[in-house]
Formats: sequence, structure tokens, C-alpha cells
Amino acid sequence: MIGFVLFALGLAGVVAGAYLLVLGASRLATALGVPSVVVGMTVVGFGTSMPELVTSAIASWEGHPETALGNVVGSNIANVALILGLSAVIIPLVPDRTLLRREGPVLIGVSAVVVLLGLTGAFDPWMGVLLLAGLAVFLVASFWWSRDEPEVVVDQVEHFREQSGLAREKPAWLSALYAVGGIALLGAGGYALVDGAVDIAGNVGIQEFALATTVVAVGTSLPELATSLTAALRREADIAIGNVVGSNIFNLLGVLGLAAVIGPIPLTDEMRWLDMPWMAGLSVIGVMFARQGYALGRQEGAALLFAWVVYVVWLVWR
Repeated sequence: MIGFVLFALGLAGVVAGAYLLVLGASRLATALGVPSVVVGMTVVGFGTSMPELVTSAIASWEGHPETALGNVVGSNIANVALILGLSAVIIPLVPDRTLLRREGPVLIGVSAVVVLLGLTGAFDPWMGVLLLAGLAVFLVASFWWSRDEPEVVVDQVEHFREQSGLAREKPAWLSALYAVGGIALLGAGGYALVDGAVDIAGNVGIQEFALATTVVAVGTSLPELATSLTAALRREADIAIGNVVGSNIFNLLGVLGLAAVIGPIPLTDEMRWLDMPWMAGLSVIGVMFARQGYALGRQEGAALLFAWVVYVVWLVWR
């Protein structure tokens, strides 16, 4: 019982913390003169991945590498198959072609690198450093690309930030207070979430990896779900798809990288040959679906949702 309470409180804490952090960081960056499109595509996009970052880092720190890895793998699978699939089923997504030609190949390339590293049997600290270095390169590239974003993308980002309240001008000290409060909530919630998940796995008899890849991963992906669904309903396809692609890249480079630096993450044969390739394969399929006519329709969305259900059923059954 205590495990379920800790899990629920922890999940609420990391989701609320991520919201406050995004709200504060976005407004603070705007006050400091950072271009709005940069704020929208980086601060907001990566901010929604903070629950994954904190949860996996704490899990690795507390000696639960299966939970750390499962959260990354499950979040990336849920982002593409569940969130993007559900968004496309509701309203077909037609993004700007620049997004798919640029971030799409980056996601596929990063996924392939992570799968290859995983075939060694463990994500060692030096691999984590390599992934974090890749994140730094990607961040620099994102700032550079933002200078030439298509007008349609800039308009969508501006509209999304205005509708979500992220563009409202507030005193810098208040925005900083929001960000600090968000970080505090993320930390406290992350510890409660991990401890609750480990307790539940032990009492119910479920493997930590299975629980992390399903329940924990979907929980920490709630900010991405809210962002992409809201953008889809407003027909802002670039926000809906860009949020998922950016989050998955950040999960692989930043979340997995930091967790591996904190402590080695061993992989079982099933993780190496089944879970990791499934995660990478869905990323490839999601990008290819979107590139097919540069649209993600209801049929493709339904196929992605089916793939997520199949994976969850197979994971629980095994």
C-alpha cells in the first residue's frame, strides 16, 4: 500500500515539477532575450522530458539500473507509438518538411548508436559521457537551425506559447522561483516515484524493468502526451511531432547518458535483442510514416497504437 501511495505522490510531483520548470524557464529565457522559437523548440521540448531525466538518474543512483533503462526505453516507445499514434488518430498530422528532413534522421541515427552500444552488454560510464557529448552537439545544432526555421513553424510555436501561457511576461525573479520550485518538486517526486515503483515490483512480483517500461514510462511521459495532444487538437503538427522527436533524442542522449555516468547499466539478452531494437524500430517506422507524403494519418496512427499494445502485452506476458 505504501508503495502505491509513494508512486502516486511521486508521479504527481514530477509532472507538476516539470510544468513549473518549463513555465519558469520559458518565461525567464524570453525575459533574457532568447528567441521565442528557440524557447519553444528547446526549453519546452526538453523540459517535458525532465520527469524521465530525474527518475532515471535517481534510479541509477539508488542502484536500480533496470528501472533507469526501462524508463528510457518505455518512454521512447510510448512517445512514438502511444502519444504520436493517438494524436494522429484524433487529427491527421501534416508537419513542415524541414522537421522530418532534419530531426528525423538525427533520431534514427541516435537510436542506432544506442542499440549498437547496448549490444556490448552494458552502458558503461564512458558511453554515458559520449551520449552527453552528443546531446551538447545536438543542442548547439538546434540553436543554429532555429535561425532558419520556416515561417509556419515559427507561427505554430508562437501560437502554442501564447495559448499555454508560456509567453506571458512575468518578473525575472518570479520566473526563476517557478523554475527552482519545479526542480525541487522534480527531485522529491523522483525519489518517491522510484521508491514506490521498486516497492510495487517487489510486492506484486513484477520485474522492475517491465514495470518501468510500462507504468513508470507512461507516467513520466504525461507532459509529452499533454503537449502533443493539445498541439494536435490545434492542428499544430510541427509542435506535436517535434515534441516527440525532440523528447526521444533527449531521452537517449541526456537521460540514458546521465544514468550511465552515475552507474553502469547492464543489459539482459532480451533487452539487447528485443526491447532496444523494438524501441529503435518504432522510431524508424514513426519517422517513415510521417515522411510518406509528409503526413501522419489515422491509419498510420492506428498502426502505431497497435504496436504499443502488442509490446505491452508481450512484455507483461514474458
